[in-house]
Amino acid sequence: MTKYIFIAFALLLGSTVQAAAPKAPDEVVKEGTATLQSLIAKNHAQYKADLPAFYKTVDDIVVSYFDVPFIARTVLARNYREASESQRKRFQDAFKSMLIHSYANSLLEYHDSVKAEWKPLRMAPTDTDVVVNSALIRGEGKPPIAIGFAMHLVQNQWKVYDITIENLSLVTNFRSQFAAEIKKNGLDAVITRMEGGKLKPAEPAVKTKG
Repeated sequence: MTKYIFIAFALLLGSTVQAAAPKAPDEVVKEGTATLQSLIAKNHAQYKADLPAFYKTVDDIVVSYFDVPFIARTVLARNYREASESQRKRFQDAFKSMLIHSYANSLLEYHDSVKAEWKPLRMAPTDTDVVVNSALIRGEGKPPIAIGFAMHLVQNQWKVYDITIENLSLVTNFRSQFAAEIKKNGLDAVITRMEGGKLKPAEPAVKTKG
């Protein structure tokens, strides 16, 4: 299941900063998909040989595409209110790096083995929070995997703040995981483990029927 979690992220990591008038969120996602696939196809061998360079490329794109501060606050939940500014910043940076390092290899290996099928966007003109629905189409007769991208407007840019896989929220999954870790070991210890690469995100128990 790891590869599908990161491929879901990969579908959104190719866009650059948007213009003054934001495009529809589904158009942004589609453009991002094509851009990232092209980037990896052109540099696949280079990225495989130099993972730090690939991490940096993904990092540069993620920062501008996801609402990382919002996601970090949501994952920490009530622990965010009790954390110092230093702890909040360290957690945000470590959480982002943890995701990138955990799934980069899967992205390189599986980036061209699935394709996205986009569903019609249901959005009113005044909406500022929407879900872009899609399905990952797999080969060998395997059923598609439903993927939802929760996006909201941040300073006139559509940014992702959660992803659902078969209706299971990754942010909720992460929040449960880290709440248990923090309760057991304390926030500083959890951040230190994340920074040292010793704590990885648990996968949601998603049933993909093959």
